[in-house]
Amino acid sequence: MLNFLLWTVPVLLCLALVWLLGGVLTRFREAVTALERKVAAPAAPVSEPVDPVALRLQACERFTLMLERIAVPNLLLRLPPDDETPVREYRAELLLAIRQEVEYNITQQIYVSDSLWSIITQTRDNVSLQIARASEEATSARQVAERLRMISGQQTENPVALAQGAIRREAASVLTT
Repeated sequence: MLNFLLWTVPVLLCLALVWLLGGVLTRFREAVTALERKVAAPAAPVSEPVDPVALRLQACERFTLMLERIAVPNLLLRLPPDDETPVREYRAELLLAIRQEVEYNITQQIYVSDSLWSIITQTRDNVSLQIARASEEATSARQVAERLRMISGQQTENPVALAQGAIRREAASVLTT
């Protein structure tokens, strides 16, 4: 009897293992077949060409949104000063936010004129310079924000508003041509 058990238990274990592996191999074979069908399937039909006017208008929209996000009041709302944050770190946060906004939209420059792109980069530089000036000799992040509001408010012409006006003019010229 013991001899019988010594032979049947390993045989039953082997049969169970073969049955389990058979299921795994079947699922694997089905996955391979599905992938082969997917690769062999004809390519999706080519879509209609993209309208260049739509691309240029979309670039104008994205630049308008970007400028809104880097405008001093909106920047300070998104990144409010904290008494715990050192001045240098707060300045870096503000400048990084501007850099990220520009980097996110940088590819859109190919759809706008060189003069508009120049105005947008000048606006970015102007806002960055305002942040640098506001953080000079400041003792707290809150003081940087107050100085930044003051510097921004003292400007005779808002650089963000001027850039947005240039975007509107470019969008109008795209629509009329």
